[in-house]
Amino acid sequence: MKYGTDTAGYLFPDDLRSGQKHDSMNNGYSAVAPSVFREACRRWRESLATTGARIEAYTFVDIGAGKGRAMLLAAEMPFRKVIGVELNEELAHIAQRNAARWSRIAHLNSKIRVLRRDAMEFTWPRTPLLVYLNNPFDCALVEELATRLAASAEKGHGPIDLLYVNPGCADSLIRGGFFKLVWNDQIYMDAADQQADPYDAVADRVAAFRLRPTPGHVEA
Repeated sequence: MKYGTDTAGYLFPDDLRSGQKHDSMNNGYSAVAPSVFREACRRWRESLATTGARIEAYTFVDIGAGKGRAMLLAAEMPFRKVIGVELNEELAHIAQRNAARWSRIAHLNSKIRVLRRDAMEFTWPRTPLLVYLNNPFDCALVEELATRLAASAEKGHGPIDLLYVNPGCADSLIRGGFFKLVWNDQIYMDAADQQADPYDAVADRVAAFRLRPTPGHVEA
């Protein structure tokens, strides 16, 4: 990544032990290709046309933020806030350092905040929200996350959307009846990202979800 930030590499689940109760359910760390992230956000923004919502109203929340690449990229867009939630202390520290450097050097449209916290204990900010996942943990936690988001939505007045890279637990989001699938596509990396990818990948699958409104709830 440019500007001297450290967001690359892959860490196995065993590399991320932190002594917390959900350690055994993490899926390791890898960073999304910038071209995939930007294209996924572009498609998500297009979908807002059907809701009447504006990106400026949304808080971007990266669950399992790792070293913070997704939130650095998100800060290029005019989100109301950008928040990264990371359980591992070392990764959270790296993400904070990256965010500080990015904020000094890059032209940002959003402020970045990194929280070292268990995602299941995170207090959600007010809606609307765009929640970002890059296959961070097991399906049981994804299902619990969906339930917590639905409970948060009942207290707010705006929509909750979700971008899910490598959506191995998509069924867990849909199973509870809280989220509906908006789109699910292979997004191809640009040439530079293909060349830089350590696994010689050329694309990532990304799915977008939208929280189903509860009875009597009018989407903002």
